[in-house]
Amino acid sequence: MVIHIVNTNKQEITMVVGSTLSRREFLKLLGAGAMVGILGKFANFGPQNTQFQPISREASAQSLGQWSIGANTSIPPIHAAVLRNGKILYLSGSGYNSGNQFGPFKAALFDPGTNSESIYVMPDDLFCCGFSQLGNGNILIVGGTKDYDTGTDGKWHGTNVAYEFDVDSSSFLKVQSMAHGRWYPSMSILPSGKVFVMTGYDEYGTLNGLTEIYDPTLKTFSIEYDPSSSLVYCVGSGSTLPGAGSPCYGGTNHGVNPSSTTVYSRTIVMPSGLVFRGGQKQSLYMWDPITGKWTSAGNMIALGRKYGTAVLLPLENTTSERGRVLLVGGQPTSGGNPVKTAEIADFNAGTNLTPVIKSVPSMNYARMYVLPVMLPTGKVVIFGGTSDMNTTFVFYPEMFDPVNNTWTALPPASVGRQYHSVAMLLPDGRVWTASGTPSMSKFEPRIELFSPWYFFAGPRPTISGPPTVGPYGGTITIPTADASSISSVSLVKIPNTTHHYDFELRLVWLQIQSTTSSSVTVSSPVNANLAPPGYYLIHVLNSSGVPSAGQIIQLPGLSGPPPSPTVPSDPLSLQATAGDAQVYLSWAAPSSNGGSSITSYKIYRSASSGTETFLAATGNVLSYTDTAVTNDQTYFYKVTAVNSVGESSQSNEASAIPSTPPPPPGPNSFNYTTSDNVSIKDTLTERLRKHHKFS
Repeated sequence: MVIHIVNTNKQEITMVVGSTLSRREFLKLLGAGAMVGILGKFANFGPQNTQFQPISREASAQSLGQWSIGANTSIPPIHAAVLRNGKILYLSGSGYNSGNQFGPFKAALFDPGTNSESIYVMPDDLFCCGFSQLGNGNILIVGGTKDYDTGTDGKWHGTNVAYEFDVDSSSFLKVQSMAHGRWYPSMSILPSGKVFVMTGYDEYGTLNGLTEIYDPTLKTFSIEYDPSSSLVYCVGSGSTLPGAGSPCYGGTNHGVNPSSTTVYSRTIVMPSGLVFRGGQKQSLYMWDPITGKWTSAGNMIALGRKYGTAVLLPLENTTSERGRVLLVGGQPTSGGNPVKTAEIADFNAGTNLTPVIKSVPSMNYARMYVLPVMLPTGKVVIFGGTSDMNTTFVFYPEMFDPVNNTWTALPPASVGRQYHSVAMLLPDGRVWTASGTPSMSKFEPRIELFSPWYFFAGPRPTISGPPTVGPYGGTITIPTADASSISSVSLVKIPNTTHHYDFELRLVWLQIQSTTSSSVTVSSPVNANLAPPGYYLIHVLNSSGVPSAGQIIQLPGLSGPPPSPTVPSDPLSLQATAGDAQVYLSWAAPSSNGGSSITSYKIYRSASSGTETFLAATGNVLSYTDTAVTNDQTYFYKVTAVNSVGESSQSNEASAIPSTPPPPPGPNSFNYTTSDNVSIKDTLTERLRKHHKFS
């Protein structure tokens, strides 16, 4: 059934629902339609166009996804990464605030399980730096801001500093600096485990023409040249500042980067081992990290996609896979209106050096500052962005199906995301969105979390412990009680996002080799080109396409004997949901089972925070309903995991207050109270007569 509702602003809303619609469901839809205009006035929440796309086979209108507000951040997460321990590192430096251009420069470590935030004060301004996750899980951070654009030349100047964030010690280690400054650099880990860094504005505000390679073993940088080029780069070329114009690099058969390179170029390591560069300007290039050679790869259909995005679409785990890149959104020209068009650079249909460029259907909404996220299902979701330079939010995410080349509009966010915002897939399968800067002195502090359709599609399969990971070309064995229902396995690089873009975003489908009653064995990635070394989320999906929560694994794995088991780590992301005379608890499995399968979980409860005592034990399940509660009483909970060695430490604390639900509305009316306590009452009959129609 399709329902058309005209709200109080005379906007028509089209909603697709199931074949039957109860009176209660209709009242809910009616209330939503009636209040869109009012919410837009009071909460800055007014969708520009609320037409939904046709429903995909995986979800109905009620289960396309759901948003929830999380904690606030005290600094803007302009650069963010999910770490191998499940925590989130984010940096703001001076935070796009000229009042902070001389300090303090800040970073933060955020625990999504407890919503706790630890602040670091840094000696250098890492605003507008670059991020890459090393093979050992540490984060390489390069560049940032030397000077704001408030100087005599009106340009941003880049710094040449570099750091590693050590996950084990939660500390920053300063390493050798780069040759010259980089503000807005592009970078990514290579199949070798080294990291390339290119582009960015140098210390004089001029485009840095060098490519440098970071060696994580030596913790040093070296410059790589193009033997087929004679291009030259002089530091600060064109600047009138003292010292600009030297030294110079490059020359005959020793060239630097092509002049068409842009800051924050969209760069992707392809299955060939070559690096794709495109998505900002029309020209596309391939770079060979072994030889240093640059090769033209043709042009996009669009004239450009400034602040659009480029996403490597899901890969098959074969040596014949060459990859496809989705290019979408952004501005065709600097200062121009964003577009909604999309195209694919298809290397599978072309060669490793030259893709076939194909137009695909457009998004519903034109946008820039887009936030791409890869779901464990292999679908790409474009979150956030603005339909102009930085003011008019696009609240509706759109999901791209790379098999059918179709888009599906998802439920709208309540918090808009613009310049300097991020979106990342969490291990439990939710999407974490944060930040945004409407001006140089303000930022959006609210975190908002999106739970995709698979949270509402029945029981999800589970991974019961750490997988046994072999080398490239080997196997990965995944323990799961749902082995008989598993039909596919996906491997997703843990997120690493800066300025809206994840340079290392990728998903690989792993072939199932064998199944037992308690495990599934799949092929490891055939080589490091498909999945460069580092940490990934592995998911099992059942025959309905519903994925498990992700288990963090390291590639390549080891082939030696496993270590002696220990107690598991504590369960993750405990949540308590209140009902009528009951509290529903749910949590995620520990990041480590200690090398021994989880056998049970223990529930602890109290009436005051921090004093929980044992309540009950469950089997190896990730939920529990507490019915021994009294309405209007606050209850606090913690959970532990148990294996053959013993019991883990307690999880984060969650609380809920069970209560009697309010009586249903009268047969022909509903009541609504706005945020400023204005009570609104309307009748169904009158609204139908004046405003509504069915089709």
